[in-house]
Amino acid sequence: MTHRRQPDLEHPRAVFLDRDGVINRQIRGDYVRTWADFQFLPGALEALALLADRVDYVVVVTNQQAVGKGLMTEAALTEIHQRMVTEVHKNQGRIDDVLFCPHLASAQCPCRKPRPGMVSAWLDRHPDIMPRSCLMIGDSASDMELADAWPGGSAARVLISNGAQSRRADSAASSLRDAALLLRPRETTLSGHCA
Repeated sequence: MTHRRQPDLEHPRAVFLDRDGVINRQIRGDYVRTWADFQFLPGALEALALLADRVDYVVVVTNQQAVGKGLMTEAALTEIHQRMVTEVHKNQGRIDDVLFCPHLASAQCPCRKPRPGMVSAWLDRHPDIMPRSCLMIGDSASDMELADAWPGGSAARVLISNGAQSRRADSAASSLRDAALLLRPRETTLSGHCA
């Protein structure tokens, strides 16, 4: 039995967020295929503004097999993500990167969550971020499993749920806003004063 380290929710350097069910409403039995289908969850825009002040990087990591199924194009998905990022910026938030896997679940590709391919590639491009200084916020078992499969050691995990607990999560929250409030604001120093 391996002992899992206690997560540091005080100030992770990078926060990775699932998209559907965390940032926007998930369409059960279907997919968000157009911007008209995309609806921010209550408090999500405020949460993304809070995160922008609390961490160095905010990264969306999402499986989007509707592309692989031919239900939408990668260009349509990219447009949704561009508009999502624009709305977040308009509301004082920030999303630094949007990572997505367009492949079918049956393809067993290394980038589809819970496999760590998307995160590994991102961390390779950001050597200043240590894997253990990351936090994964998601609403599914595969999001929590991704945190366990994190390259270089497991990431801290927050499960977005309506009261359900998970042994895989380090903490639970009812919304992205509540998850963002688990993180402490960065401390600022007044100029002219000794630290």
